[in-house]
This record gives sequence, structure tokens and C-alpha cells, in this order.
Amino acid sequence: MSSSHKIAIIGTGIMGRGIASNLSKNGHTLSLYARSPEKIQDLKSEQIQIFSNIREAVSEAEIIVLCLTEDHVVEEAVYSSGLLNTKAKYIIDMGTTSPSLTDKLDQTFKKQNIQFLDAPMTGSKNAARDGQILFMVGAKNKEEIQNFSFVFEICGKNTVYCGKVGDGQKAKIALNMVQAGIFQVYMEGFSLAKENGISPNILKSILEQSAAKSGISEFKFPFVFSGNYETHFALKNMFKDLKHAISLAKTSNTKLPLCSGLDPIYQSGIEAGLGEKDYCSLNEVTARISPEK
Repeated sequence: MSSSHKIAIIGTGIMGRGIASNLSKNGHTLSLYARSPEKIQDLKSEQIQIFSNIREAVSEAEIIVLCLTEDHVVEEAVYSSGLLNTKAKYIIDMGTTSPSLTDKLDQTFKKQNIQFLDAPMTGSKNAARDGQILFMVGAKNKEEIQNFSFVFEICGKNTVYCGKVGDGQKAKIALNMVQAGIFQVYMEGFSLAKENGISPNILKSILEQSAAKSGISEFKFPFVFSGNYETHFALKNMFKDLKHAISLAKTSNTKLPLCSGLDPIYQSGIEAGLGEKDYCSLNEVTARISPEK
């Protein structure tokens, strides 16, 4: 393959924008598809074309990157929107997709003589913008994906090889469950402290100086305490991934005594109209920390 590649990105939302920007900066030609193409017109350039349908976006691509959300959206893109008519030889799913659909996609693309890979990612929109994504890849090593490993090198800070196709998704689902659980524990800690006369600011100071400090607290506390729920990872997407985790646990007969209780909490966030906001907006239905003045 040449040093410059034709890459189609299907789903150019929060993370897809950063990926597109970094790939184009490195000399690659991009075809972008988004359900609301008017929102990405600012990305259009000599190297970046924007298409209103998937069939056109993938028609000349060598590599297709899927940055989609829910399973039904992925299925529609692959099976109903012309993606299977592609000439591409490589397809990378960077969204968080259920293990069952991932297996179905793998079988489908094998019949098309297309190499398929699950490579879900973690990191905020800032990480996508700065090329600092962490990828969890369904492969044993770099040699298995050498023809398109440059995508991860350009867009990410590191790549963790998780095993076979599908294992990247399983690792990502476990990761997101852990992150959701950690955040909920913080919120319950603030609730307990507040109801017993301890200011959230005092507990925050203690947490930040103790072993309870974490990447979640460093990243999310400033947003919670300012009342700014700018979307880095939408509550609705975390809820979706929690459902994947619960389903995976049932399949493997894994007990989740703590995290199985997260489902109704996230449902309450959805019912409160917070689905499109960052998942730290759950503060509004749990701890209810008032913005700092």
C-alpha cells in the first residue's frame, strides 16, 4: 500500500472529528459520513470530502473506520446503507459494539474477503483532537494489523492488543463499567458527606489528597463542581455500554453485585433529559452538588 491512503470514516461525531483531523494532517485522503453532515462542513478541504450517504463515502476507500454508537446504527450502516459494496480491504470498528454483533460483522466481512478488526477507544474529545486515544484492539499483536496499524499510531497514544477479534470490545465494555462504577461511588460519597454536614468542597479536597484520587476524579470533578456538563462521553452512550456489560455478564455467568445496580441510576438520568450531556451530569440526580461561585 502507498504512503497515502484513502480512508472513509463512517460516523464523524465527537471522536470521529479528531480522528479525521489527525489523519488528514498526516497526508491521508478522507471521505466522511455523518448523519448530520451540516455539522461537519468546517472539516471540508482538499483532502477531506463530505458525503450524504454511506455508499458514496466508501466507494473508493481502501480502509473504512466505523465510529458509530448503538448496535442498530452499526447494523443499518453495514447491511442497509451500501457499505458492503465497498472495494476496501480493511474495516476497523472503533465504536463500542456488542460482542455478538462484532462476531456477526467478522463473519460477514470474511465472506467479502475483508479484514475486520474491533478497536474500541477510550479518551475524551480532547484526546481525539490531540491524537492521544487509547485503543483496545481485537488482535494478538501489531503484525496481524500491519497494513493499517498507522491509523492507531497517528490517532493514539497507545494500542493494547487484547487477543482475537471481539476481545477488544469485551475489554472496553469492562473498562466503561469500571469508570461508571467509580464515578457513582464518588457521587454517593458526596451525598453521604453532604447529608451529614460535610461540604462537598471539603470532601473533594480530601479525596484529591488521598488514595481515592483517580483519573476520573481529576477529569470529572471540575465539570461537576462547575455545573458544566459539556459532552466528552454522553450519558446515553455510557448507559448503552453498561447494558452491554450486564449482557456479557449474563452470558459468562459473572456476578456483578455492585455494578448491576447502575442500570436504574442511568435510567433516571435518561428520564431527566440528560442523555445527550456528559455522564457526569448524573450529579443532577445523585449528589446534586451546586456549582461553585
